[in-house]
Amino acid sequence: MRALLTALLLTTLCPAQNVHTLAQAIAKAEGFGQRGALPSRLHNPGDLKVVRDYRYPGMVRVGKGGHAQFRTEADGWAALEHQLDKMASGESKHYSVNMTLQEIGKRYAANSRVWAKNVAHNLGVTPDTYLFEVLDVPPILEEQ
Repeated sequence: MRALLTALLLTTLCPAQNVHTLAQAIAKAEGFGQRGALPSRLHNPGDLKVVRDYRYPGMVRVGKGGHAQFRTEADGWAALEHQLDKMASGESKHYSVNMTLQEIGKRYAANSRVWAKNVAHNLGVTPDTYLFEVLDVPPILEEQ
């Protein structure tokens, strides 16, 4: 029942277009699509790293620096959007919609300031914009 409720909330509160737009902004910031760039060579638009005890669907091997290599670009896009869906639905163990792009960058990228600035620029917002604003979902209320 909880999975159904999460799925309903995700589809009604977090339109797929918002997740896709964020995925595109991240991919551009990671250099995906640039000839010779690691994310392009690994079919990994999010520059996702391998996580212990988890295998991304469509992943074929671990590439340079612990980055996941995907069979196709479609597999890489699906993995990135799946991770963003987890953030939006509250299922992520590391990210929350209550985090700003700058806070997300500190966990997501080695050069977090540049990453957050580039993702924000690609979205037309500032690095202190909250993820709930980007995805157009409600913030998570803190328990008192």
